[in-house]
Amino acid sequence: MVTSEKEASMKMTECMSLAGRFKELAGKGLVDVKFYVRNLDEASTEQVCAEVNALYAAREGGKTQALDFGDSRRIQA
Repeated sequence: MVTSEKEASMKMTECMSLAGRFKELAGKGLVDVKFYVRNLDEASTEQVCAEVNALYAAREGGKTQALDFGDSRRIQA
């Protein structure tokens, strides 16, 4: 439970960061993002935002690699 305005603003930090990231990506053409959470009782909005931010940070830090399962229907230019 949030007990103060300061704690409320601290809890929104991850989600605010993610919102800012998506706003920037929307300017570059991002249209839609969806997250499917298996158990809503075990994951708060802030936890989901933190996980997504961690994924983007790993990607930006070069800690990821592309996977190709050969099932894409995307037309390659």
